[in-house]
Amino acid sequence: MANALQDMTREIAIARDLEKLTGKLQVGGDGDWSKTIRKLLALARNANNDFDYERALNYLSTLESLWETKGHPTWSMDLRFEMLQEKGKAFSAQGKYNLAIDEYQKILGFCLDSDQLPIKAETFTQIGQLLAKQGDYDRALGYVQRAIGANRRLNNDKGTCKALRNLGVIYLELGEFEEAEVNYTQAISIARKIGDKILYADLVNNLGAIMNMKGNWQDALLYYMESLTIYEDNTQVRKSAYTKNNMGISYIELGENDKAFEYFKEAYDTATSIKDGSLTLIVDINLADLYLKKGDLTNAKNHCHKADEYLAEANLVNGHLVEIKRIAGKIAFHEGNYEIAMQFFDESLNISREVGTRFLEAEVLLDRGNLLSAMQQHFDALSDLEASYHIYAQIKAEGKREQAEKVIYSVEELYLEIFDSMAKDVDRKDKYTKGHSDRVASFSLLLARELELPINSLKTIVAAALLHDIGKINIKDDVLKKAGKLSRNEFHHIMKHPEFGVELLHAKEFPWDVKPLILHHHEKLDGTGYPHGLKGENIPFGAKVICIADVFDALTSDRIYRKAFDTERALDIMRDECGITFDPVLFRVFEDMIQKGKADLVINSRTRENEMYSIWSKCMVDNSAEDSSVEFQAETDL
Repeated sequence: MANALQDMTREIAIARDLEKLTGKLQVGGDGDWSKTIRKLLALARNANNDFDYERALNYLSTLESLWETKGHPTWSMDLRFEMLQEKGKAFSAQGKYNLAIDEYQKILGFCLDSDQLPIKAETFTQIGQLLAKQGDYDRALGYVQRAIGANRRLNNDKGTCKALRNLGVIYLELGEFEEAEVNYTQAISIARKIGDKILYADLVNNLGAIMNMKGNWQDALLYYMESLTIYEDNTQVRKSAYTKNNMGISYIELGENDKAFEYFKEAYDTATSIKDGSLTLIVDINLADLYLKKGDLTNAKNHCHKADEYLAEANLVNGHLVEIKRIAGKIAFHEGNYEIAMQFFDESLNISREVGTRFLEAEVLLDRGNLLSAMQQHFDALSDLEASYHIYAQIKAEGKREQAEKVIYSVEELYLEIFDSMAKDVDRKDKYTKGHSDRVASFSLLLARELELPINSLKTIVAAALLHDIGKINIKDDVLKKAGKLSRNEFHHIMKHPEFGVELLHAKEFPWDVKPLILHHHEKLDGTGYPHGLKGENIPFGAKVICIADVFDALTSDRIYRKAFDTERALDIMRDECGITFDPVLFRVFEDMIQKGKADLVINSRTRENEMYSIWSKCMVDNSAEDSSVEFQAETDL
């Protein structure tokens, strides 16, 4: 009721203002006409500044109507530009981005000479910002780059600074964090030089957003607090509310949901009071997510629905739509409606790829991976989770990457438990074999990393290496543990262990294609190996890696019938088999790795009970990291 009365009062005030102005116009001359124009513009400007956008648009529409009927020459370019800018500002605040862009495009249509370059430069920035909000990032980049060029020609530091900030915002949306930081850093330097506190606060706020997306939430809060202090000291109500919303996001990630809710509530109250549709949308999305985390599905759905309605009415396909579909999927997942949840996640993923928001794509993949895991579709779950991990790693979102890594490991642990159980069966039969498999896995991991293989290939090799001798469970004890030379029949029997291994794994399915690697890890490059006598490129690549690791560990480990060879002697023996048993290229990489001491902690080591888990955890280490820093949890012999 109170809102209705306020709206009615406002409409009456507008009507009186217009009646006064148009009445004057009817009885007055040119002087009154000029004053009327300026008065209407002043009223519209004040209404915009008071966040009363409908009132501003009413004044501006009246002004346009009067001009169309009068066609008076006192309508200067400056007045025309001001009117169009105020209309664009009002439409933009309401989230009517297409209408706002139309007004700004009209300005560009009137800018026909070089004297109007300052207007063009500012308008390029405004259009670029609006296109970015629509998810049209390619065109947005084009307009903002034009704005930067125009402002630099004009030596307009403030305009350049604003355009650089907008460029940073676009790169941030695209997940190009380094590019965003470069632009923000340049802009901050300019803002400090010209002493523009508000612009400086805007940029610090943007740095906070980068920290938020990277997962450095404490650093983000420090940036936000600095900008909020400046905004509040300068009575920047709208900017303060946006900052509080951002702070709420940080507090959610830090697990401080009550504090997050306080900041979201303050931001939401401000957004609704100033009728800022864009801010209201953003906080609706964040509140939906927060309520979901708190288990309040009713409020989560309510805010999700409001945000969805807003986007549908504005016909927007952007990052916000990705988030809404994603949250709707999470709500359905929470309710146990897996099929509906999957539909929402699929829609969200398609939109994220359509608009090019890589960070949000990673977020959706992480959520969909969790859903697939709950549906017991572990292969597909790991595919999504690892894709998510790769994106976070590429855009250097370390905090988020670590979150993805934890989820991946929780799914993979199901398979590691199977590996561990089988390894213990082998260990009970032959303690030498267990330590050997761990070391072969460690050597294989180091070699695979030297080769810069993708993580999924690396994991396949390590998993196969851990299980490569599993078939020895079916080898007779008197053959397996024989101290002397094996007879021909005994050797043929032990040569069956790769096939026995694959038979043991026949009923088990893994996310990694380990069986061909287990089956063929004793093949030789010249075709004289077993069990199938494969040659050259017909031998699976991973099997070639394991073969080198397997032989090297056999030579450098103590056996029942001999002491270990030292490293150089082992490499000499293997060098003679290059091109016969081993792939020469792989062996050269392996030899170089060993001679640089990168495997010193592994050679002839005794492995711990949980060594398998330790080795596996190293699989997610970024290939760009220094290999010398990788330490295997192994106890070396004294």
